[in-house]
Amino acid sequence: MEILNPDLYAGNIITSRVRLARNLRDMPFALDAAAAKEVVKKVNRALVKTDTFNLFFVSNLDELTLEAMKERHLISTALIRNKESGAALINSDESLSIMVNEEDVIREQCFMKGLRIGEAYRRLDAIDDELSKYLDIAFDEELGYLTACPTNLGTGMRASVMMFLPALTESGKIKNVIREVSALGLTVRGLYGEGSRAEGCMYQISNEITLGISEYDIIKSVEEAVLSICKLERDTAEKLYVKKELITMDRAKKAFGVLTNAVLLPYGEYLSLIARVKLGAMLGMINISDVNALDDLTVSVRPANLCVEYGRPMSDMDRDLFRAELVGKKLLKLKE
Repeated sequence: MEILNPDLYAGNIITSRVRLARNLRDMPFALDAAAAKEVVKKVNRALVKTDTFNLFFVSNLDELTLEAMKERHLISTALIRNKESGAALINSDESLSIMVNEEDVIREQCFMKGLRIGEAYRRLDAIDDELSKYLDIAFDEELGYLTACPTNLGTGMRASVMMFLPALTESGKIKNVIREVSALGLTVRGLYGEGSRAEGCMYQISNEITLGISEYDIIKSVEEAVLSICKLERDTAEKLYVKKELITMDRAKKAFGVLTNAVLLPYGEYLSLIARVKLGAMLGMINISDVNALDDLTVSVRPANLCVEYGRPMSDMDRDLFRAELVGKKLLKLKE
């Protein structure tokens, strides 16, 4: 098999995430508030040796803050629903998030930029080892880690990579990719996982199988699929964009012009335009100093995070107005 260099596909590979699902032996998978607080204490004690974490109880946070955290994938809808008993411990750079009383009693997550699934898993594995010293984790010799959903049995691990795939999306080849990936025991989902839509040509590629396979086999299968998809994306882009250079450049520069001059900028419109700008930057048609900074910008202008940046909830029109102002300034700075 051809060995591909992930650095060649930096713009297409956005982030890697590894998630581990854990429960406690002889305890229900959904805890009441009192039991959940005891688990939080033990988790907090275990994490002291690994990093500095901030503790957040769902019951103490307002809806806007919770939605902003969900937009950054730090917490989930399932955790928010457990308002009286849910909690999250998040480190300072938000690369590590440990949720307590989500769908499972414990959900450990690690996020890293680029294709770094192995590194993300090693960081989580060290945390998992510390948690095991303080908590009696539910484990079966035949089934592996016991989880609330049978699809997570075994390793309890999901490894996913967020990808930017404009050529495969526009050409319609993404449908074939989804079918081929499914045959390999992997899945392609939208921005927020199962049931969500792909926004701005962004997709999650992750493992479906967790039982009867090792963590390192999962990592290898996801990495190989991601690099193969990247190569197909670049080959498709060569035919779709590079050979139509003037049209592609025109679309990218017009999108940049709209984003830097808009008065009102709805999030959906922003996503379609920033995808064209990012593609133009990756092809060298627009001089952007840091292409990956465009991904950070996309996170910061999501509805709830935009309101947090502004300091209070806003109407739809006020959000669109503030988004246009913020995006225009950031893009012009990146082009300097």
